[in-house]
Amino acid sequence: MKIENKKSMKNKFQHIIIFLISIIITSCSPRIPFTQAIRDQYKLNDQDLKHIQFYLSDPVVLKRGFSKENEKSTEEGTLVIKSAKDVQQVIFKANTPGAVVDVFDNNKITIAFEDGIEKHLVFGSNNSRQGYYYLQALDWKDNKGKINYGGNTYFSNPGSDKSILLFRMKSLKNVKVDETVVKGKKVN
Repeated sequence: MKIENKKSMKNKFQHIIIFLISIIITSCSPRIPFTQAIRDQYKLNDQDLKHIQFYLSDPVVLKRGFSKENEKSTEEGTLVIKSAKDVQQVIFKANTPGAVVDVFDNNKITIAFEDGIEKHLVFGSNNSRQGYYYLQALDWKDNKGKINYGGNTYFSNPGSDKSILLFRMKSLKNVKVDETVVKGKKVN
């Protein structure tokens, strides 16, 4: 009897270990690129997208500047021209979490990374770039984008055209195992 109880306890312990390992593996799902193919395959509608946590793949820096009026003076017989420029920057670090604000054109979404009026970036998919959702701009020149953000026009850092949306996806499979341990049969 004691041998059977030990085997039974060993089987239960093995099942618990397997269960815990599967939970750990599925809870640590990596961030993967969000694509139009995933959106189509799982028929993700506007409400589904608004419940997914998105992340920025690469840093994006938006800049805009103001030139102030030049000041002139003479110092020790030299003409001195003073000019000033104020620069505003909005920095989005890689892996910054964002939420869907709006969905349009069946392949574009606006993502907010902070609260505020018009403080969102547009991401869209096209078939020529693996269907990833890339940062969109009003215009691109030298890998810099002209982007409206918070009601102002900014220019993005070079390389920001390669920034895509990432998200986490779990695949849970419900498998029920009914196990019977056969004790064997002896000849009478």
